[in-house]
Amino acid sequence: MELYRSIIEKNTVNDLKHNYSILVVEDDDVSYMLLNEILSSYPVKLFRAYDGAEAIENFNRSNAAYDLVLMDIRLPKLNGYEATQKIKEINPTVPIIAVTAYAHSQGIIDCYDSGCDDFIAKPFDINKIVRMVEHYLVLRN
Repeated sequence: MELYRSIIEKNTVNDLKHNYSILVVEDDDVSYMLLNEILSSYPVKLFRAYDGAEAIENFNRSNAAYDLVLMDIRLPKLNGYEATQKIKEINPTVPIIAVTAYAHSQGIIDCYDSGCDDFIAKPFDINKIVRMVEHYLVLRN
């Protein structure tokens, strides 16, 4: 993990000035831990949902609780496409970035069609995910 931290520190600009809340919808522990490690040097607090249904429950409790959502697509109970659609019905302004290993052209189209604002393929480029997160958080605030 120290390698990731040095890559991030060398190649990114931290434009984030506030404490942000990010909901990571991810059923895979390793993927979640990697995102947590990558974003640990930023003023963000990560919250986790293990599936789409849990993510929707979180938004039903407080639709403005999160500044950004990182959404896996292949999830148990309710997939990321359906969860994104429902979250956008609850809070249409929250940015949702699809983070998935299924990067074929139809999968990407489906991400955008479901309401995702952006897409990044796993395994993702660390600098790209950091720049994307910064972009959406700075835009939002």
